[in-house]
Amino acid sequence: MGRIGLLGRIMLLLLGALSLLVLATVALDHWQRREERWPTGSRFPRVDQAAGIMTLLRDADPAQRPAILRAVSGEVLRAEIVDASPETTDLIREPHLEARLRRMTAEPAGRVQAYTDAALLRRGVDPANIDPAERTGPVGRLALATYRLPDGRYAVITAAQHHRSFMPWLFGQPLSLWVAVLGAAAAGLVLVGTRHELAPLRRLTNAVTRFDGRAPERVSAPRGAPEIRRLAQAVQGMQERIAGLMAERSLLIGAISHDLKTYLTRLRLRAEAVAEPTLRDKLVADLDAMTELIDASLGFARGTAVEATRAPVDLADLVAVEVAEHAAQGATISLTGEEVRDATVAGDAVALRRVVANLIGNAVKFGRSSVAVAVSRAGTVCRIVVEDDGPGIPEAERTAVFSPYYRVERSRSRQTGGTGLGLAISRQIAEAHGGTVVAEAGAEGGARLVVTLPSLS
Repeated sequence: MGRIGLLGRIMLLLLGALSLLVLATVALDHWQRREERWPTGSRFPRVDQAAGIMTLLRDADPAQRPAILRAVSGEVLRAEIVDASPETTDLIREPHLEARLRRMTAEPAGRVQAYTDAALLRRGVDPANIDPAERTGPVGRLALATYRLPDGRYAVITAAQHHRSFMPWLFGQPLSLWVAVLGAAAAGLVLVGTRHELAPLRRLTNAVTRFDGRAPERVSAPRGAPEIRRLAQAVQGMQERIAGLMAERSLLIGAISHDLKTYLTRLRLRAEAVAEPTLRDKLVADLDAMTELIDASLGFARGTAVEATRAPVDLADLVAVEVAEHAAQGATISLTGEEVRDATVAGDAVALRRVVANLIGNAVKFGRSSVAVAVSRAGTVCRIVVEDDGPGIPEAERTAVFSPYYRVERSRSRQTGGTGLGLAISRQIAEAHGGTVVAEAGAEGGARLVVTLPSLS
């Protein structure tokens, strides 16, 4: 159920309700059609009813017989009084039912007769192949019963082959069939209507997905249910508040950066004026470390502030420039995929350059002898892989290393220092571009960082 959307859940509820309705209708109609299950529990309800009609006609005043015939005739049995015995050449004599009629009416043989026909025979029974003396039960249900009244006339009771229950029929089909047809039609209409009603919700979802904290996305729903319109208004207001907070944060970060750097510059000038060389060097080193930490922290705070306007960025060229700079500084580094021409993404070139610089800088810093960088494209995504032969990242910490200020508890971080913000900033920028950064085990036992970004086309 967790994978079924709102539309699917609504349709499941509707189909479940319709299925219960159809089953209930079929069960009720079937129960009404089972003639053998009368309230009395009789196995021969038609025969018993026919016997009662015969007895009633026999004992009643002849003047009352027309009223009795109208009262007892219905969908199951129809009774009439005729002057001569009816034609029975197409019927099959049924002695077992006839014997039951005689017992119930207390009439002698010859006055009561019972017949069945081919339509009412038990399934698989051919009366022509059965000796009447060997029959252990009736071969079919009652189709016709005759009773010679004391005045010489005949009461003829005819049973319907397929009586209809009180359930309505339409165009010769039972109600259950039409309920199923109408239910399917109703389900189709509800599906179309529900999709139409959920369209504003889908647009709202897309707008919220596109929102990146800057300009609010248009999410108003002029049409749709009142609840969806109120939700759209609430989301619109929330986006405006978030955009305002992000703008205020940017202003605050800019002010802090300006003021802190002003004081750091003053302190550095004063530190350089210290006469004692050892003390001066320590003060300058501390100020440089403080400046680096502040710059990294402010960079992390600005991590999501990627330019809203995106331009095509050739990852192969961007990575090649960064690799060339590290190689010029003496690093042993190789590049694969420089010739890939379609590794183009839509994004902020400066921010993406920072991601590549962070990953390659870490690999050069922690690698023992070499660093391998690869650029590729597979389908709709572009990948940058940076791998070193250093101590690597333990599997249990490959997610935690992307947390701010997190350092792997090994000599890798203690010896080289660092602020613990490089990978966190890289992931922030990658996710702002709709991509990811993950840490894996390298082929040579070192760290392997993989950046995945959606391609431009």
